[in-house]
Amino acid sequence: MKKEKKSKKPDVKEIKSSKKEVKKKITTEEKKVGTNVKKEKSVDQTTSDHQADLNLDDSAIKALMIDSSLIYQSILNLPQSFDVDATTYSLYPSELKALDMIGQFADINLTQLANKLGISKSAISKCTAKLLEKELITKEKSLINVREVVFSLTANGQTIFKQLQNVQDNLFEPFNQAMAKFTSAEMNELHRMFLSIHASLTEILNRA
Repeated sequence: MKKEKKSKKPDVKEIKSSKKEVKKKITTEEKKVGTNVKKEKSVDQTTSDHQADLNLDDSAIKALMIDSSLIYQSILNLPQSFDVDATTYSLYPSELKALDMIGQFADINLTQLANKLGISKSAISKCTAKLLEKELITKEKSLINVREVVFSLTANGQTIFKQLQNVQDNLFEPFNQAMAKFTSAEMNELHRMFLSIHASLTEILNRA
């Protein structure tokens, strides 16, 4: 008889708590760099703000760049929730990367998985242990080398694997919408500026 799975409520609460922390951080960082904008402004206020923007020094721009980078990293570290039948799964980025790789390469062994993800065997062992516990993957002895085990996705693991791209797109939907509002000329200018910034930061890193 098929074992009925219980919804993992603590994991869902953990997700909500993590998201609240990120939102709180975003609000705090926005206040620091003065990015909060009133919904309604008069024409005079808009003109005044525009003139003030032109007088921004590089320290304000650097602060905004750093804050944006920190917020982006915080978003990437958020756990994602997936509903499959009557079960809610909470998966952290490391688990999602392992599940995604196992979905792409069936019967992959531990060494191959660690190499493809660029992490240690001990780290990937922890990820696979969590995925095994959540019954999203299976492991069995390799037909090629009986001393090795290989991993495959379960039916629920396959369902989550198919949802990964949509979940990622939905996560960054507000960001994608904001980017879509830029004109081609603005996008080209942004690209030029970030290429220059990237090159300068790489030079600093290489000096270290």
